[in-house]
Amino acid sequence: MSDFHFLYPWRLLGLLLCVVLWFLPNPRLSGWHRLMDKPLAAGLLTGKARHLLRVAPIICACAVIGQAGPSWQRDVPPALALHSDVMIVLDQRPAMYARDLAPDRNQRMQQKIMALMRSQPASRFGLVTWSGSAHLTVPLTRDPDFFALYLQAQSPAIMPNHSGSALRQAVTLAEHSFPPQGAARNIIVITDDLSQQEADWLSQRHTPLQVWAVGSERGGDLPAPWNSRGIDTRLKVAPFLALRDASISVTLADSGNDDIHAIGDQIHSSAVTQQHSRQGLRWKDSGYLLIIPLLAMVLIFRHQLLVVALVALPLTLHSAPASARWMDWWLTADQQGEMAFNNGSYRQAARRYQDPLWQGIASYYAGDYPRAAASFARAPASPQSLTWLANSYAKQKAWQKALTEYDRALSLDPEYRPAWSNRERVAWILIALRQKERERQQAQGKTMDYDPDGIRKDLHHQQGVRQKVWRQSASSTPQLEQWYDSLALSPADLLSTLYRNDTPETP
Repeated sequence: MSDFHFLYPWRLLGLLLCVVLWFLPNPRLSGWHRLMDKPLAAGLLTGKARHLLRVAPIICACAVIGQAGPSWQRDVPPALALHSDVMIVLDQRPAMYARDLAPDRNQRMQQKIMALMRSQPASRFGLVTWSGSAHLTVPLTRDPDFFALYLQAQSPAIMPNHSGSALRQAVTLAEHSFPPQGAARNIIVITDDLSQQEADWLSQRHTPLQVWAVGSERGGDLPAPWNSRGIDTRLKVAPFLALRDASISVTLADSGNDDIHAIGDQIHSSAVTQQHSRQGLRWKDSGYLLIIPLLAMVLIFRHQLLVVALVALPLTLHSAPASARWMDWWLTADQQGEMAFNNGSYRQAARRYQDPLWQGIASYYAGDYPRAAASFARAPASPQSLTWLANSYAKQKAWQKALTEYDRALSLDPEYRPAWSNRERVAWILIALRQKERERQQAQGKTMDYDPDGIRKDLHHQQGVRQKVWRQSASSTPQLEQWYDSLALSPADLLSTLYRNDTPETP
């Protein structure tokens, strides 16, 4: 609530009316009050009913405060839905082979990571592994099959034989793996051992971070040959408690799924916080919440009509300009636009919306594609808004502009399927149009072969089709499985080779 403020603070002047109502004389005193002395009447006359004029100032104050627009969070549009980029920083030191979690810590956490990823289908996940060195194993992706392929191939045995802990390098590498702008960021550090120095360093990071602690205080048995190396598998609680005291979320892995739900809730909470801290988003007017206590007080009184009049008076004095309608007192422009949109009145919705993305969507559905394109161009750049902008250009047959905007959308999210499919259609349309133009010219007797001694141009600047080759992420298809089967190396061997040839990341 540190961001609490009023959107229309000048309307709080209506509280002066509440003060006037409070000091109005009470006209409903009984005849006994006029006949008896005031001290005697105060002592003898009991059970006096509460009068409307004593509660009316409270009702008036609620109405005025509601009209002043109390706000403490930003109004996040659907285009900036709570999607997250999550980097998993996975400890791969030999202690992760301990069996206090079945079948062992490493395999159990792999299962939990996949369950977490499948519970967050709108988020992208990446993987950084570390022991004595840190390595980027999987870049950010939404494909759970591709992610699982390399996660399940991961084990401490394939890590380079470096001494020490590369936790700092791993977290730094995870921070560098995020795109410059886009979805909310989250780093999840999975480890069974932290030093106090590492805990202090983590508490000073600016990127939203949480720790998923693995193991138990008594430790667990290690398989051969690790059990003969004197590895301490006990979970040292003190550094994790220090992190929690520093307001870093710490969740202990358990045998069930409660920890997965807690991690998911923390990702959502962090995304909400980051989205609300975005600059350029409007503040959300929460004055409508005061309708609840207003209605509760209205039901207490017999003279409902007088109460309604008292509520309406400050609204009339401190409402929007005279041209505003009654709906403007209770619903924001975007809420009115949403009502019109749901009723199919797209042109009216486009006029009411203030959010440029939804202005554009309403104009697009209304068939006003130039206005839709202008609105999408004002919206915050995201894969969704840029795809809508490209669609608007395509509807106007501005094919080259459409391709450019699809490419911009894919540069923000290479796996955004609507941009992929629509771009492919537009590219084929352009190719077909060029082919028809060539056939038409050939039918008119114009040769398309150029004299080697001369150079001709049949297209103006930026009139050609610019194609980009986008590499789609792997998925569970028969062709992919056949390709994997033909590899001489398994994914674990590939990772081992990658780690040996990788230059250690430095903070």
